[in-house]
Amino acid sequence: MTDRYDLSTLKRPRWVLATVVGLGFAILFLFLGLWQLERLDERQTRNAAIIARSDEPVRPLAGLIADHEGNEDRLAHRRTTVVGTYRTDEEFLSVGRVYGDVVGTLVVTPLDLEDGSVLMVVRGVAPSGIAGPPAVGYEVPRGPVALEGIIGEGEAPLRIGEADPPSGTIESISRIDLAFIDAWVEGDVLQFTLLLDAQSPPSAAEPTRIPPEELSDGSHLGYAIQWFAFAVIAVVGVAALLRRAARTNATNEVSEGPGPLA
Repeated sequence: MTDRYDLSTLKRPRWVLATVVGLGFAILFLFLGLWQLERLDERQTRNAAIIARSDEPVRPLAGLIADHEGNEDRLAHRRTTVVGTYRTDEEFLSVGRVYGDVVGTLVVTPLDLEDGSVLMVVRGVAPSGIAGPPAVGYEVPRGPVALEGIIGEGEAPLRIGEADPPSGTIESISRIDLAFIDAWVEGDVLQFTLLLDAQSPPSAAEPTRIPPEELSDGSHLGYAIQWFAFAVIAVVGVAALLRRAARTNATNEVSEGPGPLA
């Protein structure tokens, strides 16, 4: 026997509400899937830019700044050289840092440049529990040094912010928040860092260099597929419930039969 359906059932408030809620969830899941695809595209674009900039020839910092004046974001991930003098009395540490398999305390030393600006040099990761600052056993040379490295972007601040240093000089910091650093380090602090690769003359001992960033697509595609699957499940689930409700109502009406004859 062919199934019969009573579509008037679907006009009842509870089924209207179920339809609205189900489709609402489906739209939400669809939006989240599209958002993950957008994040994937952003990540792939960023990875491509990093690779392209890493393949460029090494250039002096002054030339890079002149070429990209007013757009410091375009400096990030380019290889550069710079000459300056370390400001050892204002070196600071950042404990509990993890970079892949490298774990320890980040060592950051300001570098005075010839134009009067100050560059934060991320020298690398020293063992946890190291005394300092300055980091004991990893002292820098006195006088001018020539450095080569990769321009970094700095780090976003913690939501709760950094505590003001009691002595007026930063000794420990949670994130390389350049705006916060600029408020406590004398001079014009550049709003990017240098991830140190090489130094001349070298220090007696060097912290472990920060390993290159892993350029993967992450989990965005997998998350997007999951959200799209949830959207399909929501639509199919609502449709199945409505179909069952309409069929059940029609079946009940048939089984009851016509009313008694007058």
